[in-house]
Amino acid sequence: MRVEEALQYASEYLAAHQLRSPREDAELLLASILKCERAFLYAYPEGRLNSAQERLFHKWLGKRGEHYPLQYLRGTQEFFGREFSVREGVFIPRPETELLLETALDILRLRQEEELQVVDVGTGSGCVAITLACEEPRARVVAIDKSPVALQTARHNAKLHRCQDRIQFYEGEGLRPIEGQRFRCHLVVSNPPYVSSLDKESVDLSVSRYEPDEAVFSGESGHEVYLALFHQAGGVLHPGGKLVVELGWGEADKVSRLAYENGWELEGMRKDLADTDRCAIFELR
Repeated sequence: MRVEEALQYASEYLAAHQLRSPREDAELLLASILKCERAFLYAYPEGRLNSAQERLFHKWLGKRGEHYPLQYLRGTQEFFGREFSVREGVFIPRPETELLLETALDILRLRQEEELQVVDVGTGSGCVAITLACEEPRARVVAIDKSPVALQTARHNAKLHRCQDRIQFYEGEGLRPIEGQRFRCHLVVSNPPYVSSLDKESVDLSVSRYEPDEAVFSGESGHEVYLALFHQAGGVLHPGGKLVVELGWGEADKVSRLAYENGWELEGMRKDLADTDRCAIFELR
């Protein structure tokens, strides 16, 4: 099978299986199998897949046709210019979470301390914690997740990006693993699960079928994890420390009101490229 034939076949197959971006998926799938850049596929359309590559191509195509995440097939996802390993049981990093990361970096860079303590709640693949450690040399990060699989993956990614000496990993719910340790930090950051469990049917099949429920859904209201953060974060922050969270679409007012009711002041919002409030900064009143 030639490259151009494989691309055409895969695009038509995925479109028939109602994938949102069949051509892009076909390109990424084939480029991963051939271990090349996507541009190579168009520069050498007459190139041929060998028998092993063709078998893998059909295997991956069948899986993707079932809406299995392409990132799990490839084993990686890019975030903030770095590649992160991902696998089943680990939430896949999203481009929109880069705004959360940028906001956290902006806050840290305004501080004068020689060492900055940061906590990443629900670290998943470790993409936020690791990027903070890589981009801000003063940062010492505590990364927490209740999933052993996620923590194993995050530790692997920390070693991959050579920052494991500045990140401590804890298994547990919310901030509980560090409560009562007299630990204080300058920033708590989190991309929490914020989809209501009642809305599972409206979520993309690749998410609802294959990504970990605990990283996507948060009780009936979708605000349960935010509430836990508002209850716990004040106990680990230095005076003047910040809590930065990612927001679901249309949730800014509700989360801000919930924060105020629990003793927090909204300091600022950050909008994404779609002009949606995507990230909120809170400080204790």
